[in-house]
Amino acid sequence: MQTIGQNILKYRKEKGLTQEALAEICSVTPQAVSKWENDVSYPDITLLKPIARAFGISVDELLDDGQGPVTRLEKECDLSQKLLRVRIGGGKDKVNVNLPMGILSVLSENETLMAKLGGNSGWTKSVDLKQILALVSMGVVGKLVEIESEDGEKVEVWVE
Repeated sequence: MQTIGQNILKYRKEKGLTQEALAEICSVTPQAVSKWENDVSYPDITLLKPIARAFGISVDELLDDGQGPVTRLEKECDLSQKLLRVRIGGGKDKVNVNLPMGILSVLSENETLMAKLGGNSGWTKSVDLKQILALVSMGVVGKLVEIESEDGEKVEVWVE
Protein backbone atom coordinates (compact mmCIF):
# COMPACT_ATOMS: atom_id res chain seq x y z
CA MET A 1 0.00 0.00 0.00
CA GLN A 2 1.33 3.39 -1.00
CA THR A 3 1.41 6.29 1.44
CA ILE A 4 0.87 9.97 0.74
CA GLY A 5 4.54 10.49 1.57
CA GLN A 6 5.60 7.99 -1.09
CA ASN A 7 3.30 9.71 -3.57
CA ILE A 8 4.73 13.15 -2.76
CA LEU A 9 8.27 11.84 -3.26
CA LYS A 10 7.37 10.09 -6.53
CA TYR A 11 5.52 13.05 -8.07
CA ARG A 12 8.08 15.59 -6.84
CA LYS A 13 10.88 13.66 -8.54
CA GLU A 14 8.79 13.18 -11.71
CA LYS A 15 8.34 16.96 -11.89
CA GLY A 16 12.02 17.56 -11.19
CA LEU A 17 11.29 19.62 -8.09
CA THR A 18 13.60 19.78 -5.10
CA GLN A 19 12.28 19.59 -1.55
CA GLU A 20 13.19 23.26 -1.25
CA ALA A 21 11.11 24.18 -4.32
CA LEU A 22 8.08 22.25 -3.09
CA ALA A 23 8.52 23.77 0.37
CA GLU A 24 8.48 27.25 -1.17
CA ILE A 25 5.28 26.48 -3.12
CA CYS A 26 3.62 25.28 0.09
CA SER A 27 5.10 27.98 2.37
CA VAL A 28 6.66 25.35 4.63
CA THR A 29 10.23 24.35 5.43
CA PRO A 30 12.18 21.79 3.41
CA GLN A 31 12.30 19.75 6.63
CA ALA A 32 8.48 19.56 6.59
CA VAL A 33 8.58 18.18 3.03
CA SER A 34 11.21 15.66 4.14
CA LYS A 35 8.97 14.56 7.02
CA TRP A 36 6.05 14.07 4.62
CA GLU A 37 8.15 11.99 2.26
CA ASN A 38 9.44 9.83 5.10
CA ASP A 39 5.96 9.35 6.57
CA VAL A 40 6.92 11.06 9.80
CA SER A 41 4.09 13.57 9.38
CA TYR A 42 1.43 14.56 6.86
CA PRO A 43 0.79 17.82 5.07
CA ASP A 44 -2.00 19.99 6.37
CA ILE A 45 -5.25 19.33 4.57
CA THR A 46 -5.22 22.90 3.19
CA LEU A 47 -1.98 22.07 1.35
CA LEU A 48 -3.33 19.10 -0.59
CA LYS A 49 -4.63 21.20 -3.50
CA PRO A 50 -1.45 23.30 -3.88
CA ILE A 51 0.71 20.15 -3.73
CA ALA A 52 -1.46 18.38 -6.32
CA ARG A 53 -1.41 21.46 -8.58
CA ALA A 54 2.38 21.65 -8.34
CA PHE A 55 2.54 18.08 -9.61
CA GLY A 56 -0.21 18.55 -12.23
CA ILE A 57 -2.37 15.83 -10.67
CA SER A 58 -5.65 15.60 -8.76
CA VAL A 59 -5.91 15.37 -4.98
CA ASP A 60 -7.33 11.87 -5.52
CA GLU A 61 -4.12 10.85 -7.30
CA LEU A 62 -2.04 12.40 -4.53
CA LEU A 63 -3.94 10.43 -1.87
CA ASP A 64 -4.15 7.19 -3.91
CA ASP A 65 -3.04 4.24 -1.81
CA GLY A 66 -2.49 2.01 -4.83
CA GLN A 67 -5.45 -0.21 -3.99
CA GLY A 68 -7.55 1.11 -6.84
CA PRO A 69 -10.96 2.71 -6.64
CA VAL A 70 -13.57 1.42 -4.22
CA THR A 71 -16.19 1.55 -6.98
CA ARG A 72 -15.40 0.92 -10.62
CA LEU A 73 -17.07 0.40 -13.98
CA GLU A 74 -16.51 -2.88 -15.80
CA LYS A 75 -16.99 -2.98 -19.57
CA GLU A 76 -18.54 -6.43 -19.45
CA CYS A 77 -20.42 -7.47 -16.34
CA ASP A 78 -21.80 -10.99 -16.01
CA LEU A 79 -24.41 -10.91 -13.23
CA SER A 80 -24.11 -14.66 -12.75
CA GLN A 81 -20.49 -14.15 -11.69
CA LYS A 82 -21.18 -11.35 -9.18
CA LEU A 83 -21.83 -11.56 -5.48
CA LEU A 84 -23.79 -9.08 -3.37
CA ARG A 85 -22.20 -8.52 0.04
CA VAL A 86 -24.11 -6.65 2.74
CA ARG A 87 -22.42 -5.83 6.05
CA ILE A 88 -24.45 -4.48 8.94
CA GLY A 89 -22.77 -3.52 12.18
CA GLY A 90 -22.17 -0.88 14.77
CA GLY A 91 -25.19 -1.81 16.88
CA LYS A 92 -25.59 -4.79 19.16
CA ASP A 93 -25.88 -7.30 16.33
CA LYS A 94 -23.76 -7.82 13.26
CA VAL A 95 -25.13 -9.29 10.06
CA ASN A 96 -23.24 -10.41 6.97
CA VAL A 97 -25.21 -11.36 3.87
CA ASN A 98 -23.57 -12.85 0.77
CA LEU A 99 -25.89 -13.50 -2.16
CA PRO A 100 -25.23 -14.38 -5.78
CA MET A 101 -26.69 -11.60 -7.94
CA GLY A 102 -28.83 -14.15 -9.82
CA ILE A 103 -30.66 -15.02 -6.62
CA LEU A 104 -31.00 -11.37 -5.72
CA SER A 105 -32.74 -10.61 -8.99
CA VAL A 106 -35.38 -13.24 -8.14
CA LEU A 107 -35.68 -12.10 -4.51
CA SER A 108 -36.03 -8.44 -5.43
CA GLU A 109 -39.34 -9.24 -7.15
CA ASN A 110 -40.80 -10.82 -3.99
CA GLU A 111 -41.34 -8.41 -1.11
CA THR A 112 -42.20 -11.17 1.39
CA LEU A 113 -38.91 -12.93 0.76
CA MET A 114 -37.02 -9.63 0.90
CA ALA A 115 -38.55 -8.84 4.31
CA LYS A 116 -37.42 -12.24 5.58
CA LEU A 117 -33.95 -11.67 4.14
CA GLY A 118 -33.71 -8.32 5.92
CA GLY A 119 -34.56 -9.91 9.27
CA ASN A 120 -34.75 -7.67 12.34
CA SER A 121 -32.33 -5.12 10.94
CA GLY A 122 -34.64 -4.19 8.07
CA TRP A 123 -31.70 -3.36 5.80
CA THR A 124 -33.75 -4.31 2.73
CA LYS A 125 -35.96 -1.28 3.41
CA SER A 126 -32.92 1.04 3.49
CA VAL A 127 -31.41 -0.23 0.25
CA ASP A 128 -33.15 -0.16 -3.15
CA LEU A 129 -32.11 -3.56 -4.46
CA LYS A 130 -33.72 -2.96 -7.85
CA GLN A 131 -31.51 0.11 -8.27
CA ILE A 132 -28.45 -1.93 -7.26
CA LEU A 133 -29.37 -4.56 -9.85
CA ALA A 134 -29.69 -1.82 -12.48
CA LEU A 135 -26.27 -0.38 -11.56
CA VAL A 136 -24.59 -3.78 -11.64
CA SER A 137 -26.25 -4.53 -14.99
CA MET A 138 -24.53 -1.39 -16.31
CA GLY A 139 -21.18 -2.66 -14.99
CA VAL A 140 -20.88 -0.74 -11.70
CA VAL A 141 -19.18 -2.88 -9.05
CA GLY A 142 -17.41 -2.34 -5.75
CA LYS A 143 -18.81 -0.43 -2.78
CA LEU A 144 -22.21 0.84 -3.86
CA VAL A 145 -23.91 1.96 -0.66
CA GLU A 146 -22.84 3.07 2.79
CA ILE A 147 -25.46 4.19 5.31
CA GLU A 148 -24.82 5.12 8.92
CA SER A 149 -27.66 5.78 11.34
CA GLU A 150 -27.62 8.19 14.27
CA ASP A 151 -27.22 5.28 16.69
CA GLY A 152 -24.07 4.13 14.89
CA GLU A 153 -25.48 1.22 12.92
CA LYS A 154 -23.79 0.98 9.56
CA VAL A 155 -24.94 -0.74 6.37
CA GLU A 156 -22.47 -1.32 3.54
CA VAL A 157 -23.39 -2.89 0.22
CA TRP A 158 -20.67 -4.27 -2.07
CA VAL A 159 -20.82 -6.10 -5.36
CA GLU A 160 -17.80 -8.21 -6.23
